[in-house]
Amino acid sequence: MKKFLALTAMFILLLAGVYTLVDIIQSLWLVLKYESLNPYSTGALTGKVLFLLVVCGLFFLVRRIYKNKLTHR
Repeated sequence: MKKFLALTAMFILLLAGVYTLVDIIQSLWLVLKYESLNPYSTGALTGKVLFLLVVCGLFFLVRRIYKNKLTHR
């Protein structure tokens, strides 16, 4: 059951990470195409990048837990 929960969490975090990465690229493209980098757009992009870093950190934490569970069995 723990393996299933870890795999599910890894899958959800992977999807969230890919979605966030695509969102960052799209937002950066739209800001550079139609606007300039003002404090509001820079703050929004910074928040998205920080969220991506948190998701990546959680993904690697769950991955480490998953691999430790497999090696100790």
